[in-house]
Amino acid sequence: MANRTWNDTNANYVPDCNLSNFAANDECGAIDNLNFGQNNPFATRFSDDVLRGFRRYTWDVTAEVQRELGGGVSAAEGYYRNWSRNFRITDNLAVTPADYSPFCITAPVDSRLPGGGGYQVCGLYDVAPARFGRVDNLVTTASQYYGPNSSANCGATFSASLMLGASGCGTSDNVAVSVKARLARDIQVGGGVDTGRTVIDNCFVVDSPQQLLNCRVVIPFKALTQVKVFGSSPLPGNFTISATFKNYGGADYTADYPARNVEVVPTLGRDLAACGSRTGAACTASITVPLIAPMTQFLDRISMFDLRVSKILRLGKARLQANVDVYNVLNASTLIGVNNNYGSLWQHPFSPSGTVDSITPGRMLQFGGELTF
Repeated sequence: MANRTWNDTNANYVPDCNLSNFAANDECGAIDNLNFGQNNPFATRFSDDVLRGFRRYTWDVTAEVQRELGGGVSAAEGYYRNWSRNFRITDNLAVTPADYSPFCITAPVDSRLPGGGGYQVCGLYDVAPARFGRVDNLVTTASQYYGPNSSANCGATFSASLMLGASGCGTSDNVAVSVKARLARDIQVGGGVDTGRTVIDNCFVVDSPQQLLNCRVVIPFKALTQVKVFGSSPLPGNFTISATFKNYGGADYTADYPARNVEVVPTLGRDLAACGSRTGAACTASITVPLIAPMTQFLDRISMFDLRVSKILRLGKARLQANVDVYNVLNASTLIGVNNNYGSLWQHPFSPSGTVDSITPGRMLQFGGELTF
């Protein structure tokens, strides 16, 4: 994949330039990958470390306890921990961290942004113009880039909280508690809580120092906490009614802002490398800036209430269980996903899959059955 800027000066919606010329010409800027479409020795290569014996791995540790608390009442508790190691990275050997220059931009003033916006976003970097478009990728092991004091060295530290907190390349800790009870007249009730925390740590530099921006992502307890309550009760006439209530965390959202060249120049001290020979306002290049750190802002929690009424019918030696299910009884319309591109459609309902599942499905009635013979 490759990208290049385009300045449609005559507004004909056609890039009037020689697209086979990778340098800036007419309305097109320089391409950001000079190897694009070429048969050359600088295609992505794999190091010997990756090809011989290197494997990414994940460890899982599980501990579960079940206990009867009394007549017809039982409880279960579980602790689950997993961590991943031996990650791969892609190193562009044509550039080094010294080839990048830092800059900042000012976030737009917007009440929907943290603190109302207007804050500085720094830790951003742009490659030197002379290095722009040069690509010589090598896939290799990430461990060789960890500094001795880097939290990404995959070591784990623990804190005295409900969960074990860990810092490393990728670590998750979760606990689950559930209770079930069988009451008089065959009434059953139960419920449980699952919670945990996940840490993804990429705090090391390969090419651009911008990798250190938001390099340690913590998916917090509130995002991973799920609550479930269920119950069933027999009714006269061989009917049974059952219900389930679930509540779980909403999806996180970000704000990816397309910062224009004119917004970058004051702190970068030059035009973006993608501008090529076009400078100032004539350059249409932009750079995507995260205005919100990942896993810090979340949509509303999602609650779903489902109901089922069943009836048992005896058909000779066969047994038919007829079901009527009502999903999302309360017809909740909570957002599942929103547009993360900052602009006029930011935070509008959006589904990465391109379907309509950006909002919880509406109330649905379903008829079904199970025949046993």
